[in-house]
Amino acid sequence: MVIVGIVGAGFMGTTHARAYANIPNVKVKYVVDQDGDRSQKLASEVGAQALTSITQLLTDSEVDLVDITLPTPLHPVMAISALEAGKHVVVEKPIALTTEEADRMLTAAQESGRLLMVAHVLRFLPEYAAIHTIVTSGRLGKPRLGHAYRLSNMPQWAEWFRDPHKTGGAVLDLQIHDIDFLNWLFGYPLSVYSQGWQDPQGGWNSLLTLIEYNSGAASIECSFSKPKDYPFTCGLRLECEHGEIEYHFRAGGASFEQGRPFSYLLIHEDGKPNQSVPIQEVDGFQNELMYFVQCLEQGKPPDYVTAEDAYKALRTAVAAQKSLESREKIIL
Repeated sequence: MVIVGIVGAGFMGTTHARAYANIPNVKVKYVVDQDGDRSQKLASEVGAQALTSITQLLTDSEVDLVDITLPTPLHPVMAISALEAGKHVVVEKPIALTTEEADRMLTAAQESGRLLMVAHVLRFLPEYAAIHTIVTSGRLGKPRLGHAYRLSNMPQWAEWFRDPHKTGGAVLDLQIHDIDFLNWLFGYPLSVYSQGWQDPQGGWNSLLTLIEYNSGAASIECSFSKPKDYPFTCGLRLECEHGEIEYHFRAGGASFEQGRPFSYLLIHEDGKPNQSVPIQEVDGFQNELMYFVQCLEQGKPPDYVTAEDAYKALRTAVAAQKSLESREKIIL
């Protein structure tokens, strides 16, 4: 039995708690949130104990795994405290707001001998996992050019999203999804160039980014600035040596989980009709957490997504932020 403590009872904490409820051999023992009413509500739903401080969770020898779904500035201090207390840690993306903070988290994991995974959920969503499988199979040859897009209004479930000092703006909080996935396909970036619009609060919330790789290049269109009722939209067009992959998703409402979505995943090859790729209906959040639980049970570090992968994604996103501010290409 893997015993879990969740720190943060907001939208993502609730999403993670409900995912754990469907994973065999897992028990959520604690839900921690400084808002006692919120922690009590979620704890009651999953049969856990509500706390307003992390202290009891960290000193409880039964707890194996601490799941951190707090605002990004709190990731380093909470993750390092949990690792130093001998707990394994899963933390929501991005790993941190600066590479220096991420370095400290990776060092703490190494020194503690505990496992650290950053929840880059795109790798576990069935559509993106299928794209990666197609690419790595070699069926279409190597990827050459990619264009990803992720378009949304400002998230409505937490007021802190409006503060770029807590989120890093869309450049660090939203675009990092596609950065991580493109890095997974193409390898380590060589350079980053971004242009965009900075809102009155100082957040870079609408931007275009071009990433250069050894084997090709990719662009990302990203926005947190769409009108309030704009349907969440994302996708990827990937040109490979012998064909193209095209994925598009449009939610039925302003958030990705609302309404009846419209989506397709197609393969285009010369001389063949468009081929629809069948997708299994599974929960990506449950997939990623179940994967980490299995890593704990097997005593092996996660390799499907590593903490170093998360660091690489953050470093790329920080380069995009620097490019936005300097209006220059950033060499990595």
